[in-house]
This record gives sequence, C-alpha cells and structure tokens, in this order.
Amino acid sequence: MRTDPDLAADAARGSEAAFAELVRRHQGRVRGMARRLTGSQAAGDDIAQLTFLTAWQKIGTYAGGTFSAWICTICWREFLQVRRKTRPEIEFDETAEVIPFERPTDRQDDKMDLTRALEKLSEAQRVCVVMCVAAGLTHREAADATGWPLGTVKSHVLRGVEALRQHLENAQVA
Repeated sequence: MRTDPDLAADAARGSEAAFAELVRRHQGRVRGMARRLTGSQAAGDDIAQLTFLTAWQKIGTYAGGTFSAWICTICWREFLQVRRKTRPEIEFDETAEVIPFERPTDRQDDKMDLTRALEKLSEAQRVCVVMCVAAGLTHREAADATGWPLGTVKSHVLRGVEALRQHLENAQVA
C-alpha cells in the first residue's frame, strides 16, 4: 500500500489517479470536519469540494508531515474564506417592534444531538474539538492549522469536550 507522501509526490507530477486515491482516503475526514464547522451538510460538502480543488492546485506545496493535517489546514482556510464572503451585514432598525419568541413546550425540545451540542460551544471550542476529536488531528497540527498557540488549542479542546459532556449528559440524545 502506497503512503500518502508517495501519492502526493506522484500527484504533484500530474498523476490524477494518485490524487484520486488521496481524495478517497481523506474525503470522509474532510467532509466531516467541514460539516461540523458549518453546521450544515450542504455547506460542509461545498467546503470539502473547495478543499480538494485547492489541494489539487497546491499539491506541489505539500512538504511532508501528515497529509491529513495538511488537507485539514486547507479545509480550515476554505471555511474561513467562505465565512468571510457570506457573513451578512446586520442592520438594526431602532423603530422595529420586538416580538417575544415563545418556545414550544413539548419533549422534543429536551432532546439534543451532537450537532446541536456542538452549536452550543463557542466557535473556538467547536473548531478545536472538530479538528482534534472529529478529524483526529493532534493538538500541534490543529495549532499549526489555525495559527493559534498550542496551549490555547489544548484549552479549547479540554473545555469544549467537557461542555459537550455536560450538554449531552443533561439531555436525552436523539
């Protein structure tokens, strides 16, 4: 079985088959990471596709290390680019009437799944938990990908995992 670095070297020389094998090996991790970052299956799949397009264009820049860390770094950057482009500008109308939102009281609201639990985390915690727990990156790889200090990543993972435990412990998991 060929290693990721060998396949990446062949892909850099133009082998579409080698790159296709890399995609096959890593698409689940990248799609899962993108879906969890966005909270949406469709948006996550779009980011995963952008990730692999960018990876194909930049495969010659892969300089070793774990390929999964390299591809997850690209995924993180693609997520940031999409978020920057799509962030809506919110205008506040001071003359608008505030209508209170009433929550339904049925038991369905008491149920929580992992997606909703992830949404309750701060963005930094969600990013670090998704990268380190869901995508399987080391703390160092996540720190390199985000540009955040190693201690910050470790802290966000620790606090995020603990918050997930609390959210899921206090709810019936759907």
